[in-house]
Amino acid sequence: MNEDVFAGRWRELRGTLKSWWGNLSDDDFEWAGGQKDRLVGLIQQKYGWSRDQAEKEVDQRLREYGDGEVNIKARTYALGENAASKAREAISAAADGLETAGSYVREKDFNAMAADLKGIVRKYPFYSLLIGVGLIYLLSRNRHID
Repeated sequence: MNEDVFAGRWRELRGTLKSWWGNLSDDDFEWAGGQKDRLVGLIQQKYGWSRDQAEKEVDQRLREYGDGEVNIKARTYALGENAASKAREAISAAADGLETAGSYVREKDFNAMAADLKGIVRKYPFYSLLIGVGLIYLLSRNRHID
């Protein structure tokens, strides 16, 4: 993370920085004010580390933070792509179903459709009863609304 990005995201980073370096106070973060060099100096002072050690620690933590952010973005993008793919599959399946239903209605006459419906009711009487009750409920409800 370069100096400009670090300074621009200072407020966003402060909570994470506190979790990394608990010895730093709010006043310390105010004084650092988004300047990486000042942060390194504070860490060097508060933890008794060498300047080089403090710089390596800050760079490593910021690199991990940036990698985690990139990883989250990549996973979010992958999830979005997966959802879009599933939506396309669902739309395609629905379109195929509608096309099949449309060709069924065009090809069959009323007597053939009635015979098919009769066969379904005989094969699945309980489900047919539930669907019938649901349809009656919806039709009666619509009648009361008018």
